[in-house]
Amino acid sequence: MTHLLRKFLAQRLKVRLAYRFDFAVNALGDVLLAGVGLVFLDTLFLHVQGLGAYSPSEVLFCWGFAECVVGLFFVIFQGLWVLNQRYIVGGELDRVLLRPVDPYVHVLLDNVSLEDLPIALLGGAVMIVAAPGLGAVPAWHWVMLPVLLLGGACVLGGLLTIVSSAGFHLHHRGTAVGLVFQLSTFARYPIDLFSSPVRLLLTWALPLGFAGFYPASFLMDRPEWHVYALAQPLVGLAALALGYGAFRFGLVRYASTGS
Repeated sequence: MTHLLRKFLAQRLKVRLAYRFDFAVNALGDVLLAGVGLVFLDTLFLHVQGLGAYSPSEVLFCWGFAECVVGLFFVIFQGLWVLNQRYIVGGELDRVLLRPVDPYVHVLLDNVSLEDLPIALLGGAVMIVAAPGLGAVPAWHWVMLPVLLLGGACVLGGLLTIVSSAGFHLHHRGTAVGLVFQLSTFARYPIDLFSSPVRLLLTWALPLGFAGFYPASFLMDRPEWHVYALAQPLVGLAALALGYGAFRFGLVRYASTGS
């Protein structure tokens, strides 16, 4: 199965790279769009010395971490954006169900988006620039960085899978995927800058804080948030498991568009 998945992914990458100019334009557009937030922060810090108890370096690091997570999420989970309209309503899931690959994995591999990788690289570059201003952070904290980044992508992927799987039951072209994703903007900034209801929402209802601030705070050595940061990989796995369960449950309700 692993060999089959590698072959499948290789073919997908060949398709995407066959149109190199289109690939480059899309990648550039995504980076420019992501950079709007960075320009906003740069302009803001020309007039203020920080946000609450957080220095400009900490805010920039948090933004860069969340942006890196979002970039990884787009690369891996791009198929969630078209699951409802293309696969469920459009009927392309018929083709997927005939393949010897798990349907959920197939949808993800079928839409791997390498052009979004520069978003992750932009976030990583911002973290590198901001890191010297964070002060003394234990070296072993940095060893956790890849785990925390992947955990954040799993949090977003799991939540968006749950929302997009509603298409199996609603049979409607529109979903709340975009609305939920927009809420993740809050995760780019220190969570204690927001009111208690927003903090509760981003921690317990839609745990988007685990895709940005909480894991970033571990690398900023903010001990008051360490429990949340260390729980983040488990939250990511739980979100992805719930999302996969919602997908499999909805798959039972899928009705082919064929006659």
